[in-house]
Amino acid sequence: LPNDVLHLKHLENVRVRIDGVLDDPAWAGIPVLDHLLVVSPATLATPHHQTQVRIFSTTDGLYVSATMEQPPATLIQRLSARDRDINRDSFEITLDTSGEGLSGFWFTVNLGGTKMDGKVTAERSFTYQWDGAWLGESAVNDAGWTAEMFIPWSIITMPKTDGEREMRFFVGRRVSYRDERYGWPGLTFTQPKFMSALQRMIVGHIQPKQSWELFPYISTTDNTITDQQETRAGINFSWRPSTNLQITSAFNPDFGAVESDDVVVNLTAYETFFPEKRLFFLEGSEVFITSPRANPNRYSSRGDGPRQAPSTYRSEPTTLFNTRRIGGAARHIEVPDDIDVEGTQLSKPTDLLGAVKVVGQSNFGRYGFLIAAEDNPEIFGTHEVTGERQIVTGERRNFGAARWLVAQTNNGRQALGYMGTVADYPTYNAVVHGIDAHHLSKSGKFNVDAQLLSSHKEDTTGFGMYADASWFGANEINHSFNFDYIDDKLDISDLGFLRRNDIRGIDYFLFKSFTNNLPDLLRQARYSMYSSVQYNSDGNLINSYLGGSITYQLQNRSEVRLQLSYKPELVDDFYAGDYGDFEIESGMSHKLVYSTDSAKPVSMSFQSGSRDGPLGDPSNFIDIGFTFSPSSRFSVNYDLRHQLNETQLIHIGEGDFETYNTEQLQHIFSSDYFLTANQQLRLTFHWIGIKGNVVDFLQLPAQLGPLVPRSQPTEDFGNVFPISRLTAQARYRWEIAPLSDLFVVYTRGSNLYLDEFESFSHLLEKSLDEPVVDVLVVKLRYRFGG
Repeated sequence: LPNDVLHLKHLENVRVRIDGVLDDPAWAGIPVLDHLLVVSPATLATPHHQTQVRIFSTTDGLYVSATMEQPPATLIQRLSARDRDINRDSFEITLDTSGEGLSGFWFTVNLGGTKMDGKVTAERSFTYQWDGAWLGESAVNDAGWTAEMFIPWSIITMPKTDGEREMRFFVGRRVSYRDERYGWPGLTFTQPKFMSALQRMIVGHIQPKQSWELFPYISTTDNTITDQQETRAGINFSWRPSTNLQITSAFNPDFGAVESDDVVVNLTAYETFFPEKRLFFLEGSEVFITSPRANPNRYSSRGDGPRQAPSTYRSEPTTLFNTRRIGGAARHIEVPDDIDVEGTQLSKPTDLLGAVKVVGQSNFGRYGFLIAAEDNPEIFGTHEVTGERQIVTGERRNFGAARWLVAQTNNGRQALGYMGTVADYPTYNAVVHGIDAHHLSKSGKFNVDAQLLSSHKEDTTGFGMYADASWFGANEINHSFNFDYIDDKLDISDLGFLRRNDIRGIDYFLFKSFTNNLPDLLRQARYSMYSSVQYNSDGNLINSYLGGSITYQLQNRSEVRLQLSYKPELVDDFYAGDYGDFEIESGMSHKLVYSTDSAKPVSMSFQSGSRDGPLGDPSNFIDIGFTFSPSSRFSVNYDLRHQLNETQLIHIGEGDFETYNTEQLQHIFSSDYFLTANQQLRLTFHWIGIKGNVVDFLQLPAQLGPLVPRSQPTEDFGNVFPISRLTAQARYRWEIAPLSDLFVVYTRGSNLYLDEFESFSHLLEKSLDEPVVDVLVVKLRYRFGG
């Protein structure tokens, strides 16, 4: 029966060729699991197509196969890089290796053989930040398609135990042309539980041996801007002495530019968060995630259904451990007044000497430690008088983090954890402590995650706390509350990320999904409502809004979404820094999005919206995009965004402001071509151009109130600011073997701030002709394991 504990069949001396074709004799005697349900949309109906799953264990690992019936003409096969989630047919398994609903791994084989994997912690905290050396393939037949997996025990972490052990699992399937997901157990995205509600299974005869992985690399970089060539060699080493401990180290690591960041033009006083892309820091990072807020993937798209238009919202976590600080820009270097330094030099990464990471679990809980040491940073500049090239050097930084978490699952889930970080700068130490607590009720309908924070930097000590609570009420309505109390001294940004401090507030979110009793035109509907009230320590209302959204998916899998929100009059206490505060106008915002079915060879998206700015004038935008996938090996994505802002407010210093009438244009392009399933050529091109004309000159008021006019300065530089920012990259990747790659990457970028008004076409031309980044990287990384 579906709810019974599954006792896996164990086979010895068996060999299965992982090619996606289920013709090996070992599969013949394995019991079939065939009671998957439709989990998306959340109908829990019997699937339109049958799925048969078989699982058995050996001393070396876990074998999983799936036979999936489906008309061959409806199969959606699209190749991609590893861990890229796009709309296509796929099969997945999630393994709770703790057996207690606490932590596990997920593995996906897409039709065509592309793989995805990652880790998951309670209750639905998924990350892509792990790549394992496992095997997975698929094959097409006259009745549909099949998939095979082999997951070695040596690559996964599990508690130490004698004899049989209990695990839990979930198996799922994506049927792209119907925009449906099947799964067992029948756990929908609208239900409160996942990890703690997985299917139980008993696995015996597992005696994993210690394992190791060695990742030597060699890379060469040709930088035409600095006219430098550099060759580096280093090594990453991973050792798993037991099933519940992993030690990873990196010596002379290379974090060459094999994947570029998104292009962002930030005209506000807030810092931009960029996600981690370096494998050493990604793998095993889930243990350092102290709450759902600290997970940068919490709002990531799952790649289903309609085409995803470029987001107008950037997810920014609150985390004590932002690994992008390690090896980041050496902003602590003091540049002499007579040395001119380009902005790219000030923002370039710092070389690392080495890093060590230890992640494990015991009877006393899960734990993690990381230490990293940078090399002495060097910045190249030019002497103002002589024009000679100068090198400005600084002292190195060291970083450390420690994490501990203990949990029990006898009655729901309760957990208590500690996180500590230190950033050792040449002139000071920044130390942060955090205590996190978690509670999930036995029914799963009530959940709370809370964290206490303290920071000490030089002579300043700060404190803060926040809590996130969710409650699944009647009719599957999801209620969420966020509480914040952070003083104005808390500073975790030397090794963490916090958008701002000095907050006292509460947020409320309501979400409801419908799949039944809808008009014939609709397939499903989603409704949400959200509100926020936040004050600072002076009692001023600094952030508040009330809004909602309605999303309808039509029977043809296209989608329409409308968002509306209102903000009252607020006080801005951040933009001008320590110079003072000012009042901003109330306003409205709205956005309309229409997207077509991304399973089709051609899909499109359209979105348009408006947001009232701090002075009450609107900023309007529109973007149109398409995805063209004529075959499984080739795809093109393109989006064009145009934005008009009547009063772009910019703080130019000392409490003085200027407002500009700005026009912005963006080209966002990417293309993928697979020579073979393991050889990819990827082209990306992202350009942002902004033209601005000055409208007014303002300054802070003598007392709290709106900004007041000031006279036009005599040093008038034309009062325009054309900005042109570009990142273009051509990348060839050959996956020689699992986790072994050859990269050839060419990156060209620009960041121009001009003093004359030009057309967009001219701005784009100058970005191409006047790069500040022009780099060719060739990198070989190979895995040796045993």
